[in-house]
Amino acid sequence: MSDHHVPRSTHHTVHAVAPADPEPVEPDPGPLWARILRMPLLWALVCGALAVPGYLAGDPGFLPFLFTLIGGWLCGLSFVNATLRVPAGRGLIVHITGAVGAGLLLWLMIEAVPALLAPKPNPARAFLAVLQLAAVPAACWVWLGLISRITAMIGARDAAKARPAPQWEPSERGSLVRFRAVPLSVRALVLWCSLAGALAIAALVVVLIVTGGRVLYVGPKLFLLLYIAIPGLPAYLVTSWLLRRRAVSCAVRFDADRLRIEVDGVEERIRYCHLDRLVWRADGDFARIEACGSGVDLTLAAGIARKTGGTATVLPALSRRAVRLMEEAGLTSRTLRGGRALAFERTTGAPPRVR
Repeated sequence: MSDHHVPRSTHHTVHAVAPADPEPVEPDPGPLWARILRMPLLWALVCGALAVPGYLAGDPGFLPFLFTLIGGWLCGLSFVNATLRVPAGRGLIVHITGAVGAGLLLWLMIEAVPALLAPKPNPARAFLAVLQLAAVPAACWVWLGLISRITAMIGARDAAKARPAPQWEPSERGSLVRFRAVPLSVRALVLWCSLAGALAIAALVVVLIVTGGRVLYVGPKLFLLLYIAIPGLPAYLVTSWLLRRRAVSCAVRFDADRLRIEVDGVEERIRYCHLDRLVWRADGDFARIEACGSGVDLTLAAGIARKTGGTATVLPALSRRAVRLMEEAGLTSRTLRGGRALAFERTTGAPPRVR
């Protein structure tokens, strides 16, 4: 009797892989108009140029006042964003230094500089008025960003002591990660922020109506209280609280042929060949997952979710296996602005690979 040797298959099913950083992708700067829109200092300068003529006329109305506040806020936003683009330790030091400098600048603009410019002509005092008002929202945004950064670091330290951050787990046909997130699209998040801003502006309008506009000429301390703390802080706290109350348990699994997303016990399945877009951001307040395809359009915002049992609201880096699955399905990878989010999109005319 002759022996029959059955060749052993060399193909093995990979059930799970250790998490690893995705392949480096060159950032896409985007078109010129998009880059211009992402220049807060440029728009702060535009707001300042629009506000100065009103102060030079000696009777600034509501629009110059509003342009001044927006310009100052854009300056503070630009500084905070710059500190987030450097390593965490160095960024914290720069942020603390900037917060101290912003407080000192605000004090100089209110207490020291006006006395020096008292004998000067009116144009100098008009520019000073613009800088005084702009320094208030700029300093407040820098300090709010520092407070948020410190509290996030404390929360991350406590989370590390309690439970580790979400990690990839082996599953039956792939890899799985469990976390808490708010089912909320970026567009809806912008609408929530706009709602908070609208509530703050409505409170300002009420103050202006009640006081007959005289509140525009109050002292700097009362101005800071009436225009920043009273309307802005409650709106921010209420919006954050409402969003975090919507956090639910979620899970994302990369199988061999499809992506499975579970949201509060309800599972959606998208085959890779039908997936049109996938966005993965692992850290920061905007840590999220976006998936679109086969009639499914989901966004899970993990960065704003409430922590449960000390679990950090961050996601693990996308594994190399997941990156390979996306590329084999015909999706093109690129980094979104800031380089902190990895996006996979199906280009027009690129046929999906049927698995």
